[in-house]
Amino acid sequence: MEESSTREKILKAMYQLIAEKGYDKASISQVCTLVGITKPSLYYYFPSKEDLFRAVSESMWPTLDFQDESFLAITDAPSYHAFLDAMGRSIIANYHDDEERRHVLAEIDLQATRIPSIASQQERLGKSMTEALTAVLQHGCDIGVFGDGFDAMRNAEFLYVVLNGTSQVISRHEPVDVYAVWEQAIDAVFSQAKTN
Repeated sequence: MEESSTREKILKAMYQLIAEKGYDKASISQVCTLVGITKPSLYYYFPSKEDLFRAVSESMWPTLDFQDESFLAITDAPSYHAFLDAMGRSIIANYHDDEERRHVLAEIDLQATRIPSIASQQERLGKSMTEALTAVLQHGCDIGVFGDGFDAMRNAEFLYVVLNGTSQVISRHEPVDVYAVWEQAIDAVFSQAKTN
């Protein structure tokens, strides 16, 4: 229990420092001071600052639970539409409600252009999210919401791009009604629904 707690405290401290100062100005010494541990103790959990940053980055992605398959219980089009809409709104709410989170996400995007392991992690996580969205859309095909020509993967990529772009728009405080954009994206996907 204590190991898990210490690890979580380290992650939280690094998260706070990244939000306040950015990755480059956040130091291992500052993390240790915030947590009240020594550098060797921190290195027990994270061998390097980059490893710690990757762990913080990874922790930012659970806005969509890739293991949650509760959508498989949905068997009708209206409930399926409501689920898909609510899923996107939930993800967007995570971006919208937390200023600190927006700062950390922006820093992760910046560092992905500088640190190859962060770039490959972001690619892997993006692929994982696209796969989760594909599974949700494929279920729509399986229950007869979408016709035979519906490309679940391409539409999942479309929704992923909309959600990823939404994150960027919010982090830059642009005056865009992101929920209206999400609704329009869902409408575009459902325009391919069976008509009978």
